[in-house]
Amino acid sequence: MKKAYCLATVTCDNFALGTEVLIYSFLKYNPWFEGDIVIFIDHLSSTNKTRLNAHYPVKFIERSKQIEQATNRLRNHLPQLRADLHLRLLSLEVLRLRDYEKLVFLDSDGMCCGDIRDVFEHPNEFLAAPDGFAYEHKANKLLANTQSPLLAIPKSYGQSNLTNTFNSGFMAISKSYLTGEHYQGIVRLIDDLSLWRSFGVKGFTDQMLFNIYFKNKVKLTDGRYNFMPFIEQYIQQLDKVTMLDAKFIHFAGVIKPWFNYDDKEILELAPHYLKYLHLWRDVWNECTLGTDNQFAAWRIKQQYYWTENYGAKHPTSMQALSNEYEEQPAVKLVNQL
Repeated sequence: MKKAYCLATVTCDNFALGTEVLIYSFLKYNPWFEGDIVIFIDHLSSTNKTRLNAHYPVKFIERSKQIEQATNRLRNHLPQLRADLHLRLLSLEVLRLRDYEKLVFLDSDGMCCGDIRDVFEHPNEFLAAPDGFAYEHKANKLLANTQSPLLAIPKSYGQSNLTNTFNSGFMAISKSYLTGEHYQGIVRLIDDLSLWRSFGVKGFTDQMLFNIYFKNKVKLTDGRYNFMPFIEQYIQQLDKVTMLDAKFIHFAGVIKPWFNYDDKEILELAPHYLKYLHLWRDVWNECTLGTDNQFAAWRIKQQYYWTENYGAKHPTSMQALSNEYEEQPAVKLVNQL
């Protein structure tokens, strides 16, 4: 008997292109999937709905009045909270979905790079991957056995007893948690102003609520399932996995792959991001192949120009690889995940 599975995400018009790549990449690597794709939406145009539906019959669901009213109350009390608060709290809505054996939530600013059937079939009731706080606590255990100073880590989501915390961009939730009891329980936390005053102003929203509500109920997997370029070296050094192992790459943070950036600026600000941005663009190009001849012509001319002018030249800066490194000065890290 076929199990009832659901892939869920949230989106708006500003994230629609990312959502399209998410759906396309998920279906590419998971052709076995025959479940529902549910998208909780905020101001999504009919044009973008049509684009997303072209890949798979999507179920679009508006936010509930309950969360809308709770969000409005919160903003009235704390107007300094981030402007996109209403959008970020949409992920809480997944807990009101019913009749699924397993629901996998993926953020729209991510892309699948492999088969995640094992996530849907995982026996644990709630599966997620570590966030920046959890990796930093893990890092300090490693650093304690070296000459390097420990990282300065703030209290995870303002709570002194939270260490095994997770990033809410990837969550696999079983039906035992898809209940009215748990939905109402986490929604009530929106009205707990003490949480928001102590830590909500730092930009953490749904992730803070999920971690507090589901404390000690989540099984942490490794970074393959939520590989974030933002903390690439945490994942590589502590989980011993690279982007080649990743099954889901998640662009947490301010750099989103559907915007155009100057490569030189990215090389200066976040050089490790460039390969991830190019990988996402490759999937986007594949997703849209054959739909825009003008774009195809432009890319072909770019390739021809490079081949004729640069393809046979050696870079003047070429040097042999080395495993030598220099110890960096200690810095106080500010976690943004």
